[in-house]
Amino acid sequence: NYPTCSYTRDLDGTQREQEPETVEGRNCPDCDSTLVIKRGKYGKFIGCSGYPGCRYIEPLEKPEDTGVTCPKCANGSLMKRKSRRGKIFYSCATYPRCDYATWNEPLAEPCPRCGWPILTLKTTKRRGTEKVCPQKECGFCEPVDGETP
Repeated sequence: NYPTCSYTRDLDGTQREQEPETVEGRNCPDCDSTLVIKRGKYGKFIGCSGYPGCRYIEPLEKPEDTGVTCPKCANGSLMKRKSRRGKIFYSCATYPRCDYATWNEPLAEPCPRCGWPILTLKTTKRRGTEKVCPQKECGFCEPVDGETP
């Protein structure tokens, strides 16, 4: 009876109105309410219990610093993050001022062909693991030591 009724629920049959799990020893930096672990359409996240009055949220898994300086702005470093689909990507810590991002793991080595400040580590089934320049015009790729192409 879809057009007249729009009720939905999870297929596993669990109720969504369960008591949210609180984050021990932490309070909201905006309103000083307790922080709770919530579940949204992209997975779990930490949010303020004072919602909708306070809309503070943060990811459950914090981004990791790779220690590689951003080649575009040279101010921030590249952070290891998860996309909304769960795939790993690397982006500048100064986002939204700098929008540099790459899917492959960055290495703090300059490209020997074009001089771009970083190389990336790319793994494919056909060619194995290679050091690749992220600049499309360059085309540099070199197998990682100990692997055959």
